[in-house]
Amino acid sequence: MLLEPREFRLLDGLRINPRKSFGGKVRGERLTTKKGISIEFADYREYSEGDDLRHLDWNVLARLDAPVMRTYRDEEDLAVHLLVDGSASMAFGEPSKYVAAQKLACALGYIALNGGDGVIPRNLGKREAKFPTLRGRANYPRLSAWVTQPREIETAAEGLASSLRAFTASSARTGVVVLLSDGLDPEIPLALRGLGGRGHEVLFLQILSQPEMDPELEGDLRLIDVESNRTTEITANSYALKEYRRRLAEHNKAIADSILRIGGRYALVQSDVTVEKVLQSVWKREGWVR
Repeated sequence: MLLEPREFRLLDGLRINPRKSFGGKVRGERLTTKKGISIEFADYREYSEGDDLRHLDWNVLARLDAPVMRTYRDEEDLAVHLLVDGSASMAFGEPSKYVAAQKLACALGYIALNGGDGVIPRNLGKREAKFPTLRGRANYPRLSAWVTQPREIETAAEGLASSLRAFTASSARTGVVVLLSDGLDPEIPLALRGLGGRGHEVLFLQILSQPEMDPELEGDLRLIDVESNRTTEITANSYALKEYRRRLAEHNKAIADSILRIGGRYALVQSDVTVEKVLQSVWKREGWVR
């Protein structure tokens, strides 16, 4: 099940907290700005022939002799797209970035299912059959089984940016996109803007391993790109490591700026982080959940 009993207890009662309002596909538990028949009052409008008299405001009619209707905010489900990066670079780290992404995806998916949202999981990195929308707490075992099913991530056929562009171009309904990835693709900032242009609200949790964030290398080395198999020979000295950290910081800032520009949320965590730590320091503090 990936999550421990204590972690389930920490997540109970929480809900995904989007900034936007999205139209739902089926009736759910989330208020939207659309007019509907929930108990949350929205506005008044003039009576039209054929209107349901149960929503006529009789007090206004008695005082002003003017028939007006009370309108309400509708309750619909929110589409939560769980995008887990399955590209080859995610296998790096101890624990691996992919393992961290799996556990955090289950945690956010559990919150969404508990809140009555529609959860649609998707693995980025290779083509897979479309997974059906999951709804309700009872479907958490199906989500957990999907997340943990064996995948050959070292043989991923697609890069992160190209996978995101494919998702953006798909018929997936607009909603909250939860992206769990290391973001190590130079084209990722542009791909993220495409998601925003499609109308999605993006929550990007970037996961890097400790050696990637603060490498301890020295000497003459040959580096191999696990996704392209290209090699680069370097001399790992203080200057090279300083330049690496500078470029990584610039890349991460470009990601954060892209997310900010499209009205999303961004956070960087280390692959050995706990669900409780992310919940307290990111998701709750920065308003991803409430």
